Formats: sequence, structure tokens, C-alpha cells
Amino acid sequence: MVGSVTLSRPINIVLLGPPGSGKSTVSEALAAHHNLVTIATGQRLRAEIAARSVLGRSISGYLDHGQLIPDSLMDRLLRTYLDSLDPERGFLLDGYPRTIAQATGLIGIMADYQHILDAVVALEVDDEEIVRRLSGRRICEGAGEQFPIHIDDLTSIIRCRERGGHPVQRDDDRPEVVRQRIAVYHDQTHPLLEFYEQQELLLRVNAVGSSAEVFRRIETALEERIATLG
Repeated sequence: MVGSVTLSRPINIVLLGPPGSGKSTVSEALAAHHNLVTIATGQRLRAEIAARSVLGRSISGYLDHGQLIPDSLMDRLLRTYLDSLDPERGFLLDGYPRTIAQATGLIGIMADYQHILDAVVALEVDDEEIVRRLSGRRICEGAGEQFPIHIDDLTSIIRCRERGGHPVQRDDDRPEVVRQRIAVYHDQTHPLLEFYEQQELLLRVNAVGSSAEVFRRIETALEERIATLG
């Protein structure tokens, strides 16, 4: 269900946006509101790296340098998710596809599983705002379970230190790597916007503002989109 508009089947969404555009926060809200299974490829890939699995060792170098993961590895990861997907629930793809080649491959993968892509939500944020968001991001380590903090948020920094922890910057959040990740997005992923716009699936959403404001903008765009599907 999207607002007062419903479909006779689960809705399937792709969520696009540069790093730091708030995809994780938005995907959680969308999944909860529409009972979707979130397929967050970035989180799964980092989990594989932390576990030092065969797949994790293969991909760690790519992420550390802000590069895209080879399509063959991403396709393998996606099919693993779809194999176990509840047919009564739709899904939200967060972090995939990122290239025209992956988008073309996704068409074939979805056809294999008899799924239909209903909308592509593209979050839009200025490059310099992305650098500010990500280069200031830290992980609080040494205080029990790790949790994210930001250098602009003094309260979170104090909470981390009071618990005996210390802020640690991820390698892929260093400013030079962030700028490389943005360049990769523009060079290889941005063309997806034109690809999906030609298919009349693209919904452009301003992602600057509070998470609640961004979510409301997405909901409005989705309701208009679903109304055209009947």
C-alpha cells in the first residue's frame, strides 16, 4: 500500500543515490511502512568482509578504494537474497544496481524470479554536502556494541567517550576516498538515472532535510507512481 493506493501484488523498489545521501535511513522507513524486504547489498558486503569469508576477501580491496564490486559478485549476492524471498512481500534494493550493465542484468534476474520493478527512487544531494556528512562520520569502538557518531554531533562524541569508547574513522570515509566514491557514482552510476527515466520508472527526490521530510517526499512521489499502475 502507498497512501490510499494499493496494488494486487507486493511492490518492488530500487533506491538510488550517492554515498551519504541517506539511503540506509530511508530504506528502513520504506521497508517498515510497506512491509518490504530490504536487500541492502552494502551492509551484506561489509558483513562478508568482517567475517573474512571467501567473498569478503575478494571484495575488501574494492571497497577500501571506493571502487565498484564486479558484477559477477553482485549478481551472486542478489540471487542469494531472492532465493529466500517471501512471495507475499515486495523488496527494496539498496545499493544495487549501480551501473547500466547491472541494471540490464537485473532485468534478467527479476524475470527469472517473476518479479516486476515498480519504481526507482533517486535521492539527490549536493557533492559538498556528501563530503561533509561522510568525512565527519565515525564509529564508536571500545564501548560495547559499535555505534555510529559524527564529529559535528558533540552529544554523540561525549556519549562515546563516557562509555570508554573512542571515535574511529572507516577507511572509506576518509575525504579523499569519499571524493573518489562520488566520482565513481557520477561516472558509472549517474547514467542509470537516464536509463530508468526512459523507462518511466524514475522518481527524483530532494534528500536534503530531516529524515521525516525526505520520507514524506518519497511517499508523495510513490503514491503518484502507483496510481498510474492501477
